[in-house]
Amino acid sequence: MRAARDSIDHENETYGAPRLSAWSVRRPWRALGSWILLVAIAIAAGIATGTTIVKDSDSGTGESGTAERIVGAANFDSSAATEQALVRRRDGRPLSQAQVTVVRRELASALAATHVTRAPHAPVRSHSGRAALIQWDVLGTSAHAIDKVPAIQVAVARVQRAHADLRVQPIGTPSIEKALNDKLGSDFQQAEVLSLPLTLLILIVVFGALVAASVPLLLAITAIAAAFGLSSVTSHVIPQTDTLKTILLLVGVAVGVDYALFLLRRSRDERQRGASVRESVLIAAGTSGRAVLVSGLTVMVAMAGMLLTGDAVFSSLGVASVIVVGVAVLGALLALPALLVVLGDKVDRVRVPLIGRLRNGGESRVWGAIVPRVLRRPALALALSGGTLVLLALPALGMHTRLTDETDLPRSIPIMQTYDALTAAFPSEGSAHVVVVKAADVTAAPVRSAIRGLASRAQASGLFSLRGAPQVDVSADRTVAVVSLPYAGSSEDPSTGRGLTLLRETIVPQTVGRVGEAHVS
Repeated sequence: MRAARDSIDHENETYGAPRLSAWSVRRPWRALGSWILLVAIAIAAGIATGTTIVKDSDSGTGESGTAERIVGAANFDSSAATEQALVRRRDGRPLSQAQVTVVRRELASALAATHVTRAPHAPVRSHSGRAALIQWDVLGTSAHAIDKVPAIQVAVARVQRAHADLRVQPIGTPSIEKALNDKLGSDFQQAEVLSLPLTLLILIVVFGALVAASVPLLLAITAIAAAFGLSSVTSHVIPQTDTLKTILLLVGVAVGVDYALFLLRRSRDERQRGASVRESVLIAAGTSGRAVLVSGLTVMVAMAGMLLTGDAVFSSLGVASVIVVGVAVLGALLALPALLVVLGDKVDRVRVPLIGRLRNGGESRVWGAIVPRVLRRPALALALSGGTLVLLALPALGMHTRLTDETDLPRSIPIMQTYDALTAAFPSEGSAHVVVVKAADVTAAPVRSAIRGLASRAQASGLFSLRGAPQVDVSADRTVAVVSLPYAGSSEDPSTGRGLTLLRETIVPQTVGRVGEAHVS
């Protein structure tokens, strides 16, 4: 009778494992079924609800954020987008008027066949005469202009083929956005293709067995899939940023593999010490599992700090990171113990002979050689490792934060090479400080006069590449005007910072700031 009672007590021993993990060990198939069901529900919910992407007007803080929100509330997104073609001679010589006229006529014909644009405007020649800019309006709203870029590119390419001596290249906000979206999509696919196999290869080196190496990766993949779905649901409260998929992939692989690695390695070690399969998993859950729980909660709290920035992009990244880490912790405590019980000793199947030679039983020969030497000379080891970390961290002293602009985009993207040529020939087409003016009627004489004064003083400062009247966009209800004041070079240039300071502290308060609410973005 006592032997039977001892057997029951031994069976019920949890070794300090969290209740969820203890239940998972006792009911492994139910636990695995529950995990699969949770992942499926999360994916289905994401598909059913769709995804809301953060708008430009929702991002930004301070004065820039205020300006963007004013523009967003004024419904400027409903205005038509514009595209343009940059025309140059391949030999770099000045364009003739006849060449520009012929290209414009042929562009008008080619674009008319697409039924997505209006007729091109009159060409604008560069100051040197070596380039011409032909602009046209895209039909519909700017929000859908990117979908019409392929048809426009085909039309421009048709004109290009007819003029071997010229370069006729499409360039505009919709074209740049499409090129960047394609690049981001390609980068995500590349990260997906490369990161998972590389991670698997590293895990094979760690465990020396294909099955054991696959378990952490399986947990990471299912956690990422569930996080995708849940992030889509939460995007209706806090919209997602375009780069969220890449963040979820990177963070999900990192924490999913890491947490599974802790539990799997500890359970294998306990098994080699003579514990049963269930005992080894429970011991791992009671030790490494609790460490995973504490680590996950710590990471989630740290990531949640991004919600305090007040910036929509950071809030989106913070929420997504919290979700993927939380799901990975849940998977490590619920699904992983069950999977280890179901696999049992089969987790060491499909051994890799070459890797196995680097191990002595369950111990790594590499670490077995390093650790004793570190323990014999701890001060020296600490000095060497700490010194190496300090040296690696030294570049951080020269780091600073700033907003990225077009100059930071990779020039391997063909359209960015066209952008460089455009800004070289037409400096006013480059980056710009934007002054947002809000008034009862921005078309009234006092406001128009103030805008002219703003442009005149900006041009006289020599800090802007403004030639003639600035571009002024007015909202449909005439309560908001957006004045673009272009500058040459990068946002990193000292002159750019001086121009921004001059606008905010002097020019704007003394001109448009006197006739309405004005902010610089």
